Amino acid sequence: MIKKIDILGMQLDDYTVREAIHRVEAFPDDNFPKSIENISMQMLMETEHDPVLKEVISSLDLAVIGEKEILEVAGAKTMQRMKETEGNDFFFEFMKRIERNRKRIFLLGETEEKTEKIKQQLLEEYPKLLLEGEYALENCVGNLEAVINDLNAANPDIVLSVLPAPKQEHFFWEHKDKISAKIWYGLGENGIGKKSGMKKKFKSLLHRGRLKSSIEKYEKKMEENRPGE
Repeated sequence: MIKKIDILGMQLDDYTVREAIHRVEAFPDDNFPKSIENISMQMLMETEHDPVLKEVISSLDLAVIGEKEILEVAGAKTMQRMKETEGNDFFFEFMKRIERNRKRIFLLGETEEKTEKIKQQLLEEYPKLLLEGEYALENCVGNLEAVINDLNAANPDIVLSVLPAPKQEHFFWEHKDKISAKIWYGLGENGIGKKSGMKKKFKSLLHRGRLKSSIEKYEKKMEENRPGE
């Protein structure tokens, strides 16, 4: 069964973790790379002014809702989905399967410091992970062909991106036809662990209010533009 929620004119997947993993395992063996991304409230709001970001989100092979507040404002919250989303359960289940199935990973980050930190976190959590290479975009001089060359030379099964949005989506949109990996998984800069702390909770509440306001404005605009009204 196809499960979707409509937000700002975009259809986002609303699968349980088990259903989402099954969809990944059923990806057809063609037209690589298949695209997966964690979706945040900030990303959704930025689509109002960034058509590339909106196009990438709308065309994902699997959109993973990354914040429970998205479910709340969409009126799609259930106890199971709220718990799975808050715990970032899809990511952890995905990574466990990647490690178990001996799939090769390439890590793509923005800064060398942040990329190295996430690399160590991954290897600590998944000691048998086949991390074949990493690249921090701050080290790239000139165009980004060097990044693509290094990435493809590592021959990974999965590109794991921890670039911030919307830089992440613009990179993928521009270079997706050159990436030889089977899966692009865009985590964003904060998508690797569970969210906690008062500062993050306050930020989530702030974004929730703004997203709700954006949705109300969008729906009002759609209502006004309906033929005959």
